[in-house]
Amino acid sequence: MKAIFFDFDGTLTYKSENIWRAIWEACGYDLGNGSAYRDLFDAYLDKKLSYQEWCDRTCDEFYKAGFNKKQLAEIADRIQLIDGFEETIKALKDAGYSIHIVSGSITPVVARVLGKNLKYFDSINANGMFFNKDGVCDYIRGTNYDFEGKARFINEYKAETKSKAGDLVFVGNGSNDEWAHQSGCKTICINPDDADYFDTTKWHTVLQNVNNLTDILPVLGLQAEQEQ
Repeated sequence: MKAIFFDFDGTLTYKSENIWRAIWEACGYDLGNGSAYRDLFDAYLDKKLSYQEWCDRTCDEFYKAGFNKKQLAEIADRIQLIDGFEETIKALKDAGYSIHIVSGSITPVVARVLGKNLKYFDSINANGMFFNKDGVCDYIRGTNYDFEGKARFINEYKAETKSKAGDLVFVGNGSNDEWAHQSGCKTICINPDDADYFDTTKWHTVLQNVNNLTDILPVLGLQAEQEQ
């Protein structure tokens, strides 16, 4: 079965703020060197914290700041899908692709931004954020499918569906997407952020300055349906 796996922030969204940075800023925290934001992320990268520990410590900071469900919705409403999103997704569906999001973003944000387009996706795999009775964030459930987990998800899908690696495609833009190639799938880097897009082992195709998602279709041997 053919399948395509998308990162979310910076891949399906265009010139949008990073969701985690936006939340930290909404909480009134500094984002520079020596900040809790930076220190926690560096501790995760240095393997001093597990992914869930990173989420737990981050949630502690959000809880102390009183970050709430309304603020999350306000941030989500500032995020825009990239032009050509619907045309691309419909072309992929018509071509028989199973379509998935594998992201380090936040599930309720992804769902809110997608809106009616949620129906096109066979799965959404991202972090969970939960709120107490007062609407304040009190738990973040870390996804198993960020960083190295992106390859894990694709491998699990490949095994469950008995798909061939050559029929699977990952589309991303950041350094946390660079493990996807370890699954043997085809990889496309669009609008690279901190991705090492010169590394042709990690990225088989690179498309810079993509303003319209339909630009990926020719790479897959497809084209968007022409409007009548």
